[in-house]
Amino acid sequence: MINKFFLMGCLVWGGGILLVLLAVRKKSYFHNVALDLTSNVQKYIVIFVITGIITVCVWPMGLNPHYNGEFSNWRNIYEVMTDSVLEGHLYIDYGDMDSRLLEMENPYDPDMRKELGVNFHWDHALYKGRYYMYYGIVPVFLVFLPYRIITGTSLTTYHATQIFVGIFIIGIFTLFHFAAKRFFNRMPFGMYLFLSSAISIMSVWYSVDAPALYCTAISAGMCLEIWSIYFFTRAVWGEVNDRRCILYAFAGSILGALVFGCRPSIALANILVIPMLAEYLRRRNITPILVRQLIFAASPYVLVAVLLMAYNYVRFDNPFEFGQTWQLTSADQSNYGSIFSRIDLVDIFNGILKNFISYVPLKKEFPYISFNGAFINFPILLFPFIAVTGEGVRKRFKEMHLWGFVAVLCFLPLLITVVTVIEVPWLLERYRMDIYWLMGLFCYMAAGCYYMNTTETAGKKFSRNMMLWAAGSIFMCFFLYLVPWDFNLTAYDPEVLETVEKVLTLGLR
Repeated sequence: MINKFFLMGCLVWGGGILLVLLAVRKKSYFHNVALDLTSNVQKYIVIFVITGIITVCVWPMGLNPHYNGEFSNWRNIYEVMTDSVLEGHLYIDYGDMDSRLLEMENPYDPDMRKELGVNFHWDHALYKGRYYMYYGIVPVFLVFLPYRIITGTSLTTYHATQIFVGIFIIGIFTLFHFAAKRFFNRMPFGMYLFLSSAISIMSVWYSVDAPALYCTAISAGMCLEIWSIYFFTRAVWGEVNDRRCILYAFAGSILGALVFGCRPSIALANILVIPMLAEYLRRRNITPILVRQLIFAASPYVLVAVLLMAYNYVRFDNPFEFGQTWQLTSADQSNYGSIFSRIDLVDIFNGILKNFISYVPLKKEFPYISFNGAFINFPILLFPFIAVTGEGVRKRFKEMHLWGFVAVLCFLPLLITVVTVIEVPWLLERYRMDIYWLMGLFCYMAAGCYYMNTTETAGKKFSRNMMLWAAGSIFMCFFLYLVPWDFNLTAYDPEVLETVEKVLTLGLR
């Protein structure tokens, strides 16, 4: 098996490098023709690439018994919650509640739980003697419950992550194609293809590493939000028929609102609706009919908000409590107080530095790297900040009436980081999934605008450089995937890491 894996790995690794070199050469088809998916050649290439990326991202999710359901652990909580919903209640009844846990003065104190040796279900919320799920409930109704009703069996959690990741990747390619055709109609096909591929993989690589539970909620939020943005952009910049615009906006609202029931931090991306609404209203006269249409388009936000608040109130007697306060994990969050009482400027400043520019020295052992800040992991994400220093890029954004959109897009990762620092005891690599896709979208918009502001010769050189940076980002995702962490495959089976090292060094080490 190892020999077969070694041979296959050598072929894939060598083939990948060869394809990149062929694609970025000066006379390559990829940066000498503009993006045009009416071309059958380009259409088939895009379908092939999307299929390949989805396969590469979802297939490894089932290799690790810590995440594929082979080992019994708390990562099946979505499956258990589905059973609870079918039984008609929102709490989780395992039938094994340790009476000592309920007798504790503070059951949320991890040190005291360890000292007393009480039995409990890890990473569940405990409130008034009952266990609850504090992860977003929406994935239960989107995939787990329908699957259970149709098949009569439980959907293993990592399969849900596979579904969300696959649809998210398609969403990235779809949104980027629309943006290119609407604003950057000279964008080279290769730049679109490489940036879409890189940003897709950058956004989801951690879910490939640890696919069940945490990344199920995160990938669900990303999946819904990317399609929400797509429908909103279609409504604002893609249609002239008011009825069709409102229907697209209504679809965007449904998806955007549901994100609050998956991952509230990702749901902050709904702020992008504000500059899009402003642009929509700029081109139209405000009439009573338009006001009614906009109220209709926004109604899903109200409906979902009411349902989520009712869901929270039934469980925790508080419409704004999702359960984080009452979770049984490695930190006691029951005494955190209100969000305003937890604001600490020093913690926020340190959290921003950690999330974006922290650096861990290289290690002597393969794969040598560790998790760093977003800009260190993926330097390509620094490009938009360099690009907007140019007056031509800023002017073009303003001419296309995109300045408000990209300004909010630039600000959102910072806002999400601040909120995360306030709400959680420490930052983890998987939390950066909340911002990678947004930073990638900002990078794509800046790259498209920068290219449109160059000459043909300079544009081809820029296209090749961006394709190389994108390819480098994809390779970086692969190395980050190999870092032993969070019960991932290389932590579970170190032999896999040794085999990969042998593949990459062609057996010389």
